Amino acid sequence: MLQKLFHAPSRLLTYDPGALRLVRGVHLMLTVLVAATLGHMAGGYVENVSGFKLAVLAAAAGAHCLIFTPVATKRQEIASLTAMAGVLVLLFSIGGVVGTLAGASVSLVLQLVWVAVISLGFALDGIGGFWQRAGRMMAICWLFVIMGSLPTSPGIWMPAMAILGAVVALIIRVGVWRPSTEKTYLSVETANREAMAGFLNLAAAGSLEDRQSAAAAMADLAALRGELRLSTQLLGAKPSVQGISPENATMIELALEVVRDALAHMSKPGKDRLIFAPAFKSSVDALVAALQSGREPKPEELRKGWEVPDKSLPVSDQFQILRIAQAFRRLSVLSRRGNPVPKISPTTAESSNVAWWIRLSWQLALQAGVAAAIGYGLGVYFQLSHAYWVTLTIVIVLSNTLGTTVQRTIQRSLGTAAGVVVAMAVDPLLSSVPEIRIGLVVVSIPVVIVFMERNYALASGIISFLVVMGLQTLEDLPILELWSRLYDTLIGAGIGLGIAFVLFPKRSDTGIRALAADYLSACKAYLRTDGDKGKDDWGDFSALRVSAGKLVTTASAYRAEQAPWSSFSGAANRLDVLVIVLADYVVLYHQARTAVEQELSASPDVVDLQQLADRLNTRILSVFDEILAEHGSEIADDWLAVLPDLAGTDTDLITDWVAMLYHARKVIYCLNALKEDSLWSLAFETSMAPAVR
Repeated sequence: MLQKLFHAPSRLLTYDPGALRLVRGVHLMLTVLVAATLGHMAGGYVENVSGFKLAVLAAAAGAHCLIFTPVATKRQEIASLTAMAGVLVLLFSIGGVVGTLAGASVSLVLQLVWVAVISLGFALDGIGGFWQRAGRMMAICWLFVIMGSLPTSPGIWMPAMAILGAVVALIIRVGVWRPSTEKTYLSVETANREAMAGFLNLAAAGSLEDRQSAAAAMADLAALRGELRLSTQLLGAKPSVQGISPENATMIELALEVVRDALAHMSKPGKDRLIFAPAFKSSVDALVAALQSGREPKPEELRKGWEVPDKSLPVSDQFQILRIAQAFRRLSVLSRRGNPVPKISPTTAESSNVAWWIRLSWQLALQAGVAAAIGYGLGVYFQLSHAYWVTLTIVIVLSNTLGTTVQRTIQRSLGTAAGVVVAMAVDPLLSSVPEIRIGLVVVSIPVVIVFMERNYALASGIISFLVVMGLQTLEDLPILELWSRLYDTLIGAGIGLGIAFVLFPKRSDTGIRALAADYLSACKAYLRTDGDKGKDDWGDFSALRVSAGKLVTTASAYRAEQAPWSSFSGAANRLDVLVIVLADYVVLYHQARTAVEQELSASPDVVDLQQLADRLNTRILSVFDEILAEHGSEIADDWLAVLPDLAGTDTDLITDWVAMLYHARKVIYCLNALKEDSLWSLAFETSMAPAVR
């Protein structure tokens, strides 16, 4: 427990190491405050419209323009904010006209129109990119049209507040200080380096043998690498900074995992002998310093004798030591800070020649419309005091796949319950100091943005907390009435989930098969790539990582459909692990094979090894098709017998040979394990075989 508390601050840094989201959250907080203040001031010059109503409309407009504009370069954010503002002004203009014409029936008419707006917003999901975000913003922001139009519509002042809020958001996001892209990158790179160095220290000491602790540590590295990629995308066309690229960070993580895995497979006497050897400790210290500083260590700092095969140790231990030596060599090269960071173009939506009206998600739109109509009907029938919370929850939890809807439903429900309970427990303590309550609400805004992408359940809890506290402060509602926030949310979540199950359920089993085929094709394409002077083909490597990411994302939704609870407990996430591990070992095998081929080309007297390497490579390429064709694939149990004499061969050659053989076995093991996993066997059916080339 104490160890977890000690590491808690460092784990929090993985959420936002470059303060990209924190700064965006601060900008959101300032936008809400400034827009609300200006809207309230405008209310003093308007008859029959309260300043509070205009303040809410202006703040909501500015906030949602920012929320639905992701972190990007200033030019991209200006374009996105301007486009979002145009959509919101049009939406509020329609709301003002409809509200004015509806007269005394304004509530009924606007509620019914909300169902149509929700359907339209979800239909835009199929177009993707900007329109996907704009559609969700429309579905949510019509709620503020309803709230702003009761008991009477403010008419033209509604689009006027949309313009005011959007302008405030644009000025604050673009004009207010934020750290330079170069400083952000360097901050994120430093966080990555420190985490990598810490992982190496723990791994080299044998402290990460437990699978759970190793997985948690590697997950932290992966999260930081995601931040590194984002901060790299924000750099200019010709970055002047020097540091680790996202691809190099991935390679470093693979080498670190090799060190951890090799030590975990050593015998206890052999491992203790190695990790307590002064020479080994000295090499580890040199690599840790290199990872932290970016200075490549000298060869003599790494080669201190511990890496030479020792006949007194079991062959398996000698084998693992050679793996560690090969990983150390990789780390020494990858850790250096010598070249400018290459420019990475932001990921863009895939283009399509299909007409936009055909790409609209009509089935999702129908799901959303039916669910919203049922939610509204139940609210009217049971006379719920905050029926709009039911509809809003439906908008939030309903997603484009059944599995994702299940995940969002559970996250939203648990988060809301926690937030309401905490708010009701704190409220009696702060009932006499409303200033502190409203201060907590304001301070919570940046925190929500930080956690929104990383932990939606936690973000939902914070949102519920600030909503309850805000309503208590601004409207002085009795605390017991705020229980409705919880059960209205549960009703909405239940409706959304029920409709997703019953009406055109979009399951992930078909998609996961296709993605698995694409993923295996990417693995084979990467293995066929010829190394050039030890360098890796970044294009194929990037395609491999993208395919793995898509498969894991779809697998998460698929797992939620098949076993909802285990998808959160981690009891059934084997596919995720195997997919990532397979990608890692494919890359590591390719690297080791390239090094072996270079070393063999300089040694014409080792023809036998060259032939064996060629046969192994052919076997690895064919095993993908064999797995899909339901054939077993194994390397002989006596695989150690194919090793050359560990004590009589060139150290560099035998080190790389050991790595190549070990990673080849791991590739085959992962493929077999994927096929044999009962929960995911559908993803590797024989019917996929023709898709793999």
